This record gives sequence, structure tokens and C-alpha cells, in this order.
Amino acid sequence: MDTPDKDINWDKLLSALEDGNTTPLNEEEAAMLRAAKEMKDRVKVAAKFPAEEGWQHFVIAKDARKMKMIWRRRIAVAAAAAALLITAGVWSWQQRTPKPQIAAISKADQPAVTQVQLVMSNGKTITLGNNVPVTQDNNGTQVQVDSTGIVYQAGRNKHAVNVMDTLHVPRGNQIRIELSDETGVWVNADSKLVYPATFNGDTREVWVQGEAYFDVAPNAQQPFVVHAGSTSVQVLGTSFNISTYVTIQTTLTSGKVSVSAGTGKAVLSPGQQSSYNVATGKLQLQSVETRVFTAWKDGDIYFEETNLSDILNGLGRSFDYDFKFEDTTLEKLNITLDMHKPATLQPVLDHIRLTIGNIKFRVQGRTVFVSRP
Repeated sequence: MDTPDKDINWDKLLSALEDGNTTPLNEEEAAMLRAAKEMKDRVKVAAKFPAEEGWQHFVIAKDARKMKMIWRRRIAVAAAAAALLITAGVWSWQQRTPKPQIAAISKADQPAVTQVQLVMSNGKTITLGNNVPVTQDNNGTQVQVDSTGIVYQAGRNKHAVNVMDTLHVPRGNQIRIELSDETGVWVNADSKLVYPATFNGDTREVWVQGEAYFDVAPNAQQPFVVHAGSTSVQVLGTSFNISTYVTIQTTLTSGKVSVSAGTGKAVLSPGQQSSYNVATGKLQLQSVETRVFTAWKDGDIYFEETNLSDILNGLGRSFDYDFKFEDTTLEKLNITLDMHKPATLQPVLDHIRLTIGNIKFRVQGRTVFVSRP
């Protein structure tokens, strides 16, 4: 009998590996056989490691029984056992070692950082967004504020002093406000509206910076005047959009308005737009598709054959994100984008990527880097 240090007969062990008969084995030999099989089974679970390698050593050792020199068998089986133990050790170490975490791909799914604020002339400030209804008295005018917007209800005091309230609408927000004369105003992102709590006098005058859509309540005795930069728009009862983001544009959807800017003056009919360039002092008139300029107030995103740079500038205001072109050749790429405005920016980026194909958006914080794949 060939007995190593732990009283193991390697011939009997190899025979048991071949025919599965464990009866002739003593306790030490049976334990070694069980350990070898257990190691083989455990290593097979980890698909990343060479589970079969150690087992092949056993097969080689088994075939070596035909050799007459016992020491060859001992070395082969010992190598097989060592290979299994080493492989199992590597597997166990890998199981204990923390796996490197794959960083999640950042998405543009964050809400706007700041919220709408109403600063009233009486010194009170209301921050919208907490969905808690608020009713304030502002020099005889009741102001109701909730998640759906702001409503002014004029009191009976027609001789109240005209004092100005200011509505701040930051990037990533928009809101509808109903003025005390029941004129509806949709105020877009990155805009400011200044107006009196109640209208008294010969005219109803408001001031806008940014973009707003007006649905003016008719009142022939009290014309409605919107001041936007160096432009004034006078109406009786009509609907129109006014924007000061780049040039000062007034787009008429219904009724009739008179636009005065610098030394120029123009009367608009529905479907027409005036554009005033402050640098040149020129007031121009053209026919346009009004939905391009008013879709935002209906909760839509609509750009028609517009370069990607302008589109992303608009989306940046709407969702409170900044865009940086890593490939400037994409800036002048013209596309049409028509979709309902989602709650976050990411679905819009996905839509653009499917439309263009060869474009990549990488989000880092509140900055989106634009490049090609």
C-alpha cells in the first residue's frame, strides 16, 4: 500500500474517481474525495474561472495509473488537488473582493432648481410649488395662489392706488396668471411680469421681460398695453404672444394689435408677426405659422426646421439645463421637433437622438454635452 502522510492510498482514490465505488476508502481517503468533488462543483458556479482545469488534472492523474511508477501517480493527483484548491481559492477570493461598481449613466431627469416667486407690492413674497393654496389681500384685491396658477380678484374699491406686483418665473418653469380684469397671461421660463394688483385709470398697462402669451379681456374704455423693452403693444381684446429672448417679437393669433417700436409702427392681423431689432432700430412685419411661437403655452414643444443650437437653447430655458457642443458641426443642423412637453428633459433628448441618429448626449449635473458617437 502506498501511504502518504495522511494515510491515503492514491491508487484506491483514483479507482473511486473512475468507478464511483467508495467502499474501499478509509476516512481520510473518503474525505479527500469529497473535498475534491465539492471544490469542482463550487468552482463550476463561477463561470469566469477555469473550473474544468483542476478536474482535468484528476483525469490525467487517473490515466497515469497505467504507469508502473507509483510516484508519478502521487505527483499527478497531488497536482490535481493543488490545482483544485488554488482555483477554488481564487474563486473564494473573488467572491469576497468587492466588485467594481459600473457608474450609472447620468440622465437629464432632474426638476428645475428654483421655483416661481410672486413678490407683491405690500412686501409679501409667495413661493409657488408647495401645492398649498394661499389667499392674500393685496390693497383690496384678493390673490389666490395654488399649484395651477395665480388668480387676482379685484375688490370694489375702484379708486385704489395702482401698485405693482412682480412675478418671477425662473428657468424650468412656466405659469398662468389671471389678472384682475380677467386677462389671462401665460408666462414662460426665464421671464418676469410686472403689473398692478388692480387696473385703474384710462389704460391697463403691464411690463414683460422674456416671453408671455396674452389673452386680453375686451374693454374698449380701457385699452390694454404691453411694454416689452423698447416696444409697446396696444390692444382692445385679442390674443398674442410676445418674446424678448433675442429680438422683440409680437405674434398675433386673433384680433388686431398696434405695435410701436422706436420710430416704427405696425398694425398686425392674425397670422402676422412683428420683429424689432434693437441694434438696427428696424421694425419688420411678416406672416408666420403662429403655432411655432405659441405651442409652449399649450404644453407642447414645437420647432420647425430650426437649427439644433436654437432648439437646445430653448430646451435649456424650459428644463433648466445648459448645453455645450463638443462637435460644433451639429449646431447648424436643422430639424423639426414636435412633441408634448414631458416632465423632464431626458425624453426630449431621446427623441432628438432617434430623429438625428448620429448624435450623442452626455449628461453631467445640469450640463448636457453634445457630440457625435
